[in-house]
Amino acid sequence: MNNQTTRRAEKQQPTRSAQTKKYTRQTAHVEARRDGQPLIFGWGGHLTRTEKTQLQRLGIWSFIGLIVLLVIAVFVGYWINLNVIIPNQPIASVDGKSIPQSDYHKLVALQGQLAENQLKGKNGLRAQADNAKTQSTQQQKAVDDAKKTVDDLTKKLKALPANSSQRADLQKQLDTAKTKQSDAEKQKATTDGSYNNLTQQATLQESLFTQSQIGTTSAQWLQEDLVISKWLNSQSSAIQNKINPSSSAVTKALNDLKANLPKGKSYDKFLSDSNVSDGDIQTMITLKLRRDNTQNYLASQITSPARQVNARAITVATEKDANDILKQLKAGGDFHKLASAKSVDNNTKAKGGELGWLAAGQYMLDYGSNIGATVDNWLMDPARQNNQFSPVLKENGTFHVLQFEGSDASRDIDANKLKQLKDNALKHWIETQKAKGVKFGDPDSTKLFDASNMPTWIPASPPSQQGAPGAAPGGVPGAAPGDVPGGVPSGAQG
Repeated sequence: MNNQTTRRAEKQQPTRSAQTKKYTRQTAHVEARRDGQPLIFGWGGHLTRTEKTQLQRLGIWSFIGLIVLLVIAVFVGYWINLNVIIPNQPIASVDGKSIPQSDYHKLVALQGQLAENQLKGKNGLRAQADNAKTQSTQQQKAVDDAKKTVDDLTKKLKALPANSSQRADLQKQLDTAKTKQSDAEKQKATTDGSYNNLTQQATLQESLFTQSQIGTTSAQWLQEDLVISKWLNSQSSAIQNKINPSSSAVTKALNDLKANLPKGKSYDKFLSDSNVSDGDIQTMITLKLRRDNTQNYLASQITSPARQVNARAITVATEKDANDILKQLKAGGDFHKLASAKSVDNNTKAKGGELGWLAAGQYMLDYGSNIGATVDNWLMDPARQNNQFSPVLKENGTFHVLQFEGSDASRDIDANKLKQLKDNALKHWIETQKAKGVKFGDPDSTKLFDASNMPTWIPASPPSQQGAPGAAPGGVPGAAPGDVPGGVPSGAQG
């Protein structure tokens, strides 16, 4: 039994180590202190200096990154605008279908190079004119030599006694020499004529080798190609095969272009200076050949004899005058008298408005300035009836009233007129499509001559005509080498 009064044993305290206890010294870093200063716009006072520094660095790098992204975005946007948006913007249209600037730029490059080749190429007009000039100079020497021979023989013949046995032989030599002189002069005249023709052609081509002419023509070709392609899609495979160019034809045309480049100009330089590719040029050559083949096909359809119509017309300046005349005609007015008194067409006024017999496309050529086919289209409609009056027709800024007098299903066409109609086949066909309702939108004149579309190597304007290309010093434009104003062509003197 435990005695509660018994004294309990005392708990012993752990003995202390004789080694002194180490204390870790802690230092409060300044960076961790809150200085209470705001970071931006009154915000950030609760942040430590380290946190503020981190945020500042993050902000700076974010700003730099944003600037870099903006710069990249600007360059990408510029590239997209230059290579995607602008090239695909419309420059013209047909029946609402747009033609992109990119196609226009490609065709301008091809048209420009073809025009330059025709003028300055290795086989161009200037080279041909220079060659003709050289031939003319050589031929002049032959003329001079022949003339000297004639003069020498003539002197010898005159010096002989009347009864000399040599006279007959000298006379024979003289006759032969005169024949050679005459032949040489004829050849010289032919060469001079060729030179004159070539220099005139070169001068004309030089006046057409301009941005304005090439740009306008290129836009027109692109519009007309849309019409051709749409029509071609509805034709038989036989016709399509005649008109769509083969790959070999495209290759040949491309090789011809390369072979006739001006001296010192390579095909690669042409591509680089024009900012086009070889594929672009082949595409545009295909368009040109398709156009050429369409012209050839349509020309082949124009033959003689052919259907012709007989008609007469009155042309006036205002629609009101035309309506008044039509009203009088329908009331029994005399067409001949009205045409003689009212018509402003001097070609038909004196004849009472009589046009004579006309084949398809002939009115446009002979009376319509080869501009529109509205009148021609009305005349050639098979539904026309004898003595039928036309409604008032507007064409080329004037107003026309016609009377259909009859038709002949098979009538001969004059050979010269037939050639003109064939040469104008595509032009007439296109104008007929317009008369039937195909709408050609006006090309954007600003885009036509924009620097991004027009190669700088194409002249902005024709050079001043100081004289014909290749002309001899002191000569006159279009004259043979050495000719003078008002003089007689060299070699043409007796």
